[in-house]
Amino acid sequence: MNVEMKAKNFSIKSYKNQIRKSDPEKSMIIHPIDVASILKKYDFDENVIAAGYLHDVVEYTKYTEKDIERKFGNDISSLVMGVSELDKSLSCEERKKHIIENIKDLDLRHKAVICADKISNLEDLRIILEIKEKYDFFAFKREFKDQEDYYKGVYDSLIYKEDENFIMFKRLKKLIDYIFENKANDEYIKNIIFKDDQEKYKQLLQVHYKKEEVYKMMKALKNNFLYTIEFVGTPRTGKTSLINNLNDFFKKKEFNVDIIEEFTTSKKYKKEIFPLLKDKLKNIVNTEIPKYMLNDLNESLKHNNDIIIIDRSLFDRLIWVDILNIRKEMSNDKYEDYKELYIPLIKEKIDIVIATYADGITALKRDYNSNLSLEKRNFLNEENINEYNQSLVNMKKLAEKENINFYMFDTTNKNQSEISLEIVNVILDDMKKRLIKELK
Repeated sequence: MNVEMKAKNFSIKSYKNQIRKSDPEKSMIIHPIDVASILKKYDFDENVIAAGYLHDVVEYTKYTEKDIERKFGNDISSLVMGVSELDKSLSCEERKKHIIENIKDLDLRHKAVICADKISNLEDLRIILEIKEKYDFFAFKREFKDQEDYYKGVYDSLIYKEDENFIMFKRLKKLIDYIFENKANDEYIKNIIFKDDQEKYKQLLQVHYKKEEVYKMMKALKNNFLYTIEFVGTPRTGKTSLINNLNDFFKKKEFNVDIIEEFTTSKKYKKEIFPLLKDKLKNIVNTEIPKYMLNDLNESLKHNNDIIIIDRSLFDRLIWVDILNIRKEMSNDKYEDYKELYIPLIKEKIDIVIATYADGITALKRDYNSNLSLEKRNFLNEENINEYNQSLVNMKKLAEKENINFYMFDTTNKNQSEISLEIVNVILDDMKKRLIKELK
């Protein structure tokens, strides 16, 4: 085991059951993992990265400097002790002044650990600011001005006899300016693009930092957390655009995302599967299709994905067999057998189901508008749409009964942007809740 993994495992063990003082919902281990990942991003050596995992161990756990030195050697121990606050007999103000003064004489490797720690702390505070819309220094027992003076003092000491354009120092300075000087990360976006719509900018900023928060937590569970989303819904409710937008939203933050296309409109289905099923009864078709869908999902699960987005999958087939049952084209017994088989699979494989809804007339109007044609549709008509909608409502009730994580959004009187914001907020909140549970 290399020294990075050894330090990570030791840190996880050390912080067992501890929570982050700035955010009591979250496990303490998120912070040291984040600090180490920052140091790794900027290509520091493995001892510096190991010190990132261990930087708070002496200060907040039962382990001592001697324990760190014995387990990890003098170099890592020195890197850890360069950032730890040890003399608790001093007042808070005296300790902070002492730290600021001592930083000046450290080398770049020691300064990097301190800088990464401050970056992680301020990024967490920025998330709190944008999501909760308040500064939260209460956990640190210091007022806003005290924190401003402290972080600016640390920054000045970090760049002392160093190149202030070093990328880590610039990242820290940008955070200090953002939080304490109210300088936006991108003034052009805020003051030019969204000049006439500051409310929308504020909404986008909030989901941006919710995504940042989820990303930090997911990094702490790397390779141990996967989130699967299924989209279903009434035709012409913008489902495909929502999927594409969501894919882009997450990929811009370097999440690994896989999209599984709608099976019954895919080339594979039309060329390979449909010829085998076309002469079979509808109820057989609707119980066979999920087997192929499940194969596609299981294949995606083998890859190194953080998020899987599926366009109509196992839950959507529940809707279609419900339609068959209503039409008396599937017996009650077979319908119950189907639910008994696939509801557990949905609960096991799908983390959240997002349904988009619109009334029949609205859906048809959107279809005529988007296709610029007035020819009568063969399948897409008001009767079929209303039938699907009724079964969608039935499945919402079933989801409540079976404890399936299901959300339905009425798009009838809302534009794409409004619905996108509602959906991404629900998804991010649900991801956060699940991540917190996993981290605990």
